Amino acid sequence: MQMKMKMKMQKKANPRAEAARRRFDALLLDLDGTLLQLDLLRFIPAYMEALAAYFSPRLPREKFTAHLFAAIKAMLESDDPGRTNEAVFYEEFCRRLEVERREIDPLIERFYREEFPRLRSWGAPRPHAREVLEAARRRGLKLVLATQPVFPRSAVVERLSWGGISAASFDLITTIENMHYCKPRPEYYAQITQMIAVPPERCLMAGNDTVEDMSAARVGMATFLVEGEIIDRGEAALPPHYRGTLAELAALIEEDFNPASS
Repeated sequence: MQMKMKMKMQKKANPRAEAARRRFDALLLDLDGTLLQLDLLRFIPAYMEALAAYFSPRLPREKFTAHLFAAIKAMLESDDPGRTNEAVFYEEFCRRLEVERREIDPLIERFYREEFPRLRSWGAPRPHAREVLEAARRRGLKLVLATQPVFPRSAVVERLSWGGISAASFDLITTIENMHYCKPRPEYYAQITQMIAVPPERCLMAGNDTVEDMSAARVGMATFLVEGEIIDRGEAALPPHYRGTLAELAALIEEDFNPASS
């Protein structure tokens, strides 16, 4: 029995007609606030406090936090195709701390292994998230976890577990180690299409951030704004092609997407 779609279109085009024309082969999904219930405005301070406390024997918390924010800013603003986000971050962070990376690597790795999992109380599964993944797999779509690549893979995999999702569900997970750009840069999305060998016009990006996620449209991707925990920064943003709940996204995939093999 077909489910009636309540999809709210931001453009005049008919979503069913557009889906029939475009034949999507890949689905990109944001993590925090999309597949995972996580209030970033509350989680980030808790995360920063935990990391600063871990470094407190080496550096006062206020000074550490200032250096960390500066290194993250450098990473978010980087447009160097020759350096990964990881390289940009550590270059700035270590320069400010006046240490060699090899001196702090063990400490950071231990933090993500031992302390980061203790933050799991901030995250919870999003209803219908797994339905979206299952629908995409049934349709033969490539799946990308297109989360902001400022965390190491271990931290991304850990957050996925808070939502009851396996990292093995995805063909690609964007992390600090494998990406050269951050959202909302169009180069971030262009790099993903190269990594999965799917042209942008055959990709759909679904997320809850009106700027970071909907900017995928700048490279030719279709976009789906996920309701529930929408982040609207008040900045100029491209209107999404689709807007709805995760349940509606799953239904759209089931009803309207053409399998890559058809």
